[in-house]
Formats: sequence, structure tokens, C-alpha cells
Amino acid sequence: MLQWAPYPFLRIALSFIAGILLYTTIGEDVRFAPEVFTFFVALFLGLYGYSRIYRSAEVNAWMGIVGLVCFAAAGYWVTELRTPHLQQDHLSNLKEKPTYYTGVVNDYVIQKPGYQRTILAVDKVLVNGKWQPASGQVQVTVPHDTPEDYTFTYGDKLLIKGSPLPVGGPLNPEQFNYKEYLQQKGVYHKQNLQTNQFALLGNAPPNYLLYVSIKMRRYFEEVIKQNVPAKREYGIATALILGVKDDLDNAIRDSYAATGTMHVLAVSGMHVGLIFGVFLLLFKNTNLNKSQRLLFVLLVLGLLWLYAFLTGLSPSVLRAVVMFSLVMLAMVLSKRHNIYNTLAITAFLLLFYDPYLLFDVGFQLSFLAVLGIVAIQPGIYGLLNVTPWLPDKVWELFSIAVAAQLITLPLGIYYFHQFPVYFWLANIVVVPLSTLVLYAGLAALAFSWVPLLSDALFALHFGLIWVMNEFNLLLTNLPNALINGLDITALQSWLLYAILGLLVLFIVQKRLLYLAIAVAIVGVISVQQILETIDQQNQKLMAIYSLRGSTALGFIEKQEATLVTDSTLLNDRQNYTFNIQAHLWELGVTEPVFSVVGKNPSKLASVLSQTLPDGNELLVWKRKKILLVRKPLKLQPVADLTFDYIILMQNVRLKPETLKPFKFKTIMLDGSNKPWYIFRMKSELAKYKFPVYDVTMQGALVQEL
Repeated sequence: MLQWAPYPFLRIALSFIAGILLYTTIGEDVRFAPEVFTFFVALFLGLYGYSRIYRSAEVNAWMGIVGLVCFAAAGYWVTELRTPHLQQDHLSNLKEKPTYYTGVVNDYVIQKPGYQRTILAVDKVLVNGKWQPASGQVQVTVPHDTPEDYTFTYGDKLLIKGSPLPVGGPLNPEQFNYKEYLQQKGVYHKQNLQTNQFALLGNAPPNYLLYVSIKMRRYFEEVIKQNVPAKREYGIATALILGVKDDLDNAIRDSYAATGTMHVLAVSGMHVGLIFGVFLLLFKNTNLNKSQRLLFVLLVLGLLWLYAFLTGLSPSVLRAVVMFSLVMLAMVLSKRHNIYNTLAITAFLLLFYDPYLLFDVGFQLSFLAVLGIVAIQPGIYGLLNVTPWLPDKVWELFSIAVAAQLITLPLGIYYFHQFPVYFWLANIVVVPLSTLVLYAGLAALAFSWVPLLSDALFALHFGLIWVMNEFNLLLTNLPNALINGLDITALQSWLLYAILGLLVLFIVQKRLLYLAIAVAIVGVISVQQILETIDQQNQKLMAIYSLRGSTALGFIEKQEATLVTDSTLLNDRQNYTFNIQAHLWELGVTEPVFSVVGKNPSKLASVLSQTLPDGNELLVWKRKKILLVRKPLKLQPVADLTFDYIILMQNVRLKPETLKPFKFKTIMLDGSNKPWYIFRMKSELAKYKFPVYDVTMQGALVQEL
């Protein structure tokens, strides 16, 4: 039986989280949080006063329940206060679009090949010739093709021409919801700017500490760039030490994801813990009095927060620094600290500051990983008694990797649809290597002003990164290194956690009831999977996807699919991964067959493909006839031939009147067309009252047969 008494802060944090979840469920419709909070606080105080006069165990129990409800109401209210679009002057609530607006760059500036992107906090808008106060954040993207182009910096005050647009939702089924992701960060609008659409008004950082932190990080980025010239290793160095992932090589990123070691590239609790551990090791056997211990704690806290500044005060580092700061404070007060309470206090403080952190994948995974290491790792480690030092350390690393992987497995499958088979081997090697990389990198930065010493340290730093990269690539190329295409629902992820918890309880308490319930849940999940597989074996559907700059048509039958596309998509794997892959995985398709328009015939017998005399393509599938028009249309209409879809591609030169002789159900405009072309063609086609479907605005068209 779980004893709650030793974990008061865990109860408080869970109640606060319940309030956050309740708001995200009904908060848009139910807005009387202050009144509810005040009522329950008054009720709690009344019960407290009553208990002081009439001592009653029953009243004390009710007082505890009401106290937790107070924290739930607080979570609800804080979430409401931290929801930006509820403010009257928010951009979402403007009755008319602004023609100009001003704002301040209040986030990191992401530099990518060809463009830069950041977040602008709006303070004023020009509506109908009058300036008025406004609030809201806009994600702005600006071309950055040449060194002469202006580079944004934190605190820049800008005048922007035009009106920001609401961030659109996903255009393809099962696609990552970028709109929801941005809204959880308080960003509801975006605007793609040209260089003549903005003007710099000055620089006024909204947070001077963050300004100094970003400047410091930029400085050390340049130091690393000068001393680690290889692009691949430079990307790892800046990611692992500074938390900057702008320059990560895609192949290397994929290899770390495939081996389950992506966490070493996310500056987080592990990195802060390594720095924390060094100081504890240095003072492990020293007898310090209370004042000396206080001085030691202040020194360690100062260095931990200095490292947080070095990483630009990234959220993952802040989580870890807050947690270790609480541990250090418990040490100096000579209090025995409970790690579960420490985790709960950390979560409560961070969620009080930003309730929407609860939905951040990094937040969820980092807390779960620590919880797994604390709760499960000792049990796994205790299964074997290894006496030699080196094998013992290897076994300890193995047990840590297994514990962290076990507790994050359901969430990892739910979000990323994959399982790294060799995570245990990768973590045994990569975690110690990344530790050495971190120590060598920090030492190299600390002594960057000492020529020969810094050269030696940076050479060691580079060499360790190279070895780590090569090892990951080696593991990635092993057979079945990554199981892809795993698809579970949110409910199934909760059921997997229930199984994990029940198995832990069974091992600890040796009660068969827990094992029986776990087996029953396994049976429920198995039945769900069998039913889903039966549905997939009977499915037939066609999808015309929405991809920027590309064409993609999916023909799915049973658990097989042919993807008819252009060569652009074949050369842009990320475009496929982001827009299409999750949908195919949800349908049970792991690897589709690719067929390039006009180059090679379809390899799936049920799809007939024919290149017509004018260079256009005819596809026939399950009596569906699709004409892909990428060249001027010069065909003669056939009397008994009706096209289900005529898809205009690649800004094809076409006069709408040439379509009049043909029989068709819908004209489609896909993502391979430029926005100006789509706008013009929709206007011209409307004159003839042709039915038009624009996938760039209306999203993918999915038709079941």
C-alpha cells in the first residue's frame, strides 16, 4: 500500500497538475477560477479554525482534501492567467487587421541556411491609421542569404509592415501539430517577412539577464567554431555544451535518435548532474562546519547557475538547476531530503511559472527519466552483485539506461513511434564518452585564453566527439537497429504505464494480484491491436497530401502503399517524415513503395500509370482516374472518359478554357505550385465555376473506398 504521508509535496504537485489539465479540458468555457479558488481557501481556513477548537480526525481528513482542492483550483487559475489570447488587447481579439505593428525580439534567434527565425513580442499595432497598445507573440521568419543581410539579436525593437497570420493547423492526417506546439509557448501568429518589410528602431532587451546569457552563449559559440572546424563535430559540440542545435547534421541527429542517445545532445539534467557530481566528489571526504558548508553550497549554486547562463537559460537546464539547487539547500540545512519531494517541488515551481510546460515533451521525458532512475534503477542494479570496479560501473550504467528507457518507453513510442534496439549498448559507451566530451569542452572554454593548453583540450574534445559519432553510426548500421512504425494511442500509453507500475509493485510486494491485473491489461492491449490489424487488412484509401514544394499521392491497400511523387520529395526526406510518415504508420504501413511521376512505372500492380503523348501522367487505381498535369495540356477529350481528379502541378501553364471539353469531378491544386500561381488559378477557375480543391489551404484529401 502506497504511504502518502512522506510525500506532501508530491500530493501538492499532482493536485496542481490536475488543475492545469482541468483547465485545458473545460477552461475555454468555464471562467470563474478566482471565485472557486477563494471559496475553497475560505473553506480550508474555516475547517482549520474549527479543528483548532474541536480536535477531530475526520475534520483533519476533510481539511487535507480541501487543501489539495485549493492547489487544484490554483493550477486552474494560474493556467487561465498564463493563457495569452484571453487578454482583451491580444492580436487574436483585434476586430480589424493591423497594417503595421511594433515589437521586441524576446527569444533566441535560430539561424538556418537561407533564413533566420525568432519570436517577436508585440506592443503596438496600427489599425485604421491609429496606433493602439496590443499584446501577443509572432513567429517571424526572414531570408538570410548573404552576410550583408541584417541578423536579428535579442532585444531588437522592430517596425513590421503587414499583418501577422494565425498559425495554421496540420494539413495532413496524423501530422505533428505545430500550431498546438507554438500555442503552448504563447505564440498564436506568424509572418514570413522580406527584407523590405521591417525596420530596426533600436535595442531594448526585455530581460537583461537573458540578454547577457545569450551574448555569452554567442561568444562561446564563436570560440568553439574557431577551434572545432569540422561541421559535424562542431554541431555536436555546440549542442552538447551550449544547447544550440542549429548546426546539427541531419544524419548524425538521426543516428543518435536511432541508438536512444539523443538525450546527450539535449543540455539537461544529465549535464547539470555531471557538473554537480564533480563538486561533490571534490568535497566528499572533507569535514566542513556549517559556515564552510554554506560557502561551499553558495559556490556550487553559483557555478550551476553560471552554466545555466552559458546555455542561454534553456528550459531543460533550468529544470535541472532548480532541482539541484533544492538538493543543495537541503544539504546545507542538514535536512534529509526525499528525492520524490524534491522532484515534486521542482515541477510545482516550474509549472507555477509556466503551466504549459506540462505539455512539453522534454519536460515530461526528463522528469520521467529521473523518476525511473530513482525508483527502478536500484532494483535492477541489485539483481547482480558485481565486485570488480570496472564491470560494476558497466553494470551500473546498464541498469541506469534500462531504468530510464523502461519508464520513458510508452511515451517515446507514443510521440516518436520508434524503439532503439541497441539503446543499452549505446548508453554504456556514449554516456561515459559524452561525459568526457562535456568536461573536455568546458575545460577548453575555461582555458581558451591559454594558447597551447586550449589547443590540446580542444583537440581532445574534437577526438572524443569523433569517436562518439562513429560509434553511433556503427550501431545505426547494425541489423534491425531501430524498430520504426510503432503506433499507439494515448490510452494505450497509459495502459503500458499501468503495466509497468503493476510489475514494479509485484516485484516489491510479491502479490499475485498485481501480476494478474498486469496480464489482464496486456490482454486488453492485445485485443485492441488485433482489431486494429483486422481493420488495416481491409482498408483501401487514397490520399492527396499537402506538401510545400512537392507532389505526393498515396494509394493504400491493406498494409501496403505506393507513394506517387516528384523527385523533389525523394531528395527531401524530412519533408516526407514530417508530413506523411506518421499517417502511413497509423495505417500500418512501415515502408511505402516510391514511384516518381513520369520516370518509372508504379511497382504496385493495382496502380496503373501511363505517360500520355503530351508528357502528362494518367493514374488509374480502383476505378479512380487521376490526371497529373505538369505540362501544357494538349490532349483530345474522350467521350466516355471522366477524370475523378485533375491535379495541376509545378505552376503548369494552363488556360482554364482548355479544361471545358473534359469531364472531371474536381480540379486540384497541390503544394508543388507557388502561392501566387494558386491564387491566380483559383480566381480564373472560379469564373468557369469549376470545382476546385486547394490542398495548401484545405489540407490533404483522403478518400476511403
